[in-house]
Amino acid sequence: MKKMKRILKDNSGFSLTELIIVIAIIAIMTAASFVSLTIMHSARAKEAASTFENSLAEVIGMAKSKSVDYDMDGSISSDEGSLTIGLRVYKDGGKYYLKKCVFKKNANGTYSLYDYNSNNAFIKSINEKDGKGACLTSYVKVNYYDEGGTLSADDQFNIAFNKKGECVQGAGRYEFVKSSSGDKIVSVTVNKNGSYIVK
Repeated sequence: MKKMKRILKDNSGFSLTELIIVIAIIAIMTAASFVSLTIMHSARAKEAASTFENSLAEVIGMAKSKSVDYDMDGSISSDEGSLTIGLRVYKDGGKYYLKKCVFKKNANGTYSLYDYNSNNAFIKSINEKDGKGACLTSYVKVNYYDEGGTLSADDQFNIAFNKKGECVQGAGRYEFVKSSSGDKIVSVTVNKNGSYIVK
């Protein structure tokens, strides 16, 4: 019993110096994890912009060289001759996707979205993930500014290219920003002539 009392008496707890050291270590670890998280989110946003840039190049190449055999019967009908490949940027479940889709040239020379249905056999054949398209990270938000500099309130955008590779719909600036802070990481400007600039 005396031994037990002596042990309890000697156990005086942590000193103030030891507590300060522990708090300092926790603060340093918290700061380091925050910096690591910020770097990771920036890297994901840059990766998303790179995926977008690659998708643009692929879609422009397809629009210039690929006739759209929409019914996949091995021949191009007169109706299919007015079809071209484009890109749809859309949000689903907190993530953005890039989906190749079909646009139709109208009689007045404008282009409109013809089909982006993931259940369509042709759409499935030109897209990954069973027609859903390439997935971007949930850490990024895509903002679209039209050629006049007006920010779109939508979470989905269509970009169409004609057989010459010119952008006939969706020209403007696409900004990739961190979804947590809204800080811009990369912007891709798509010009009407089909060229694009990454900044």
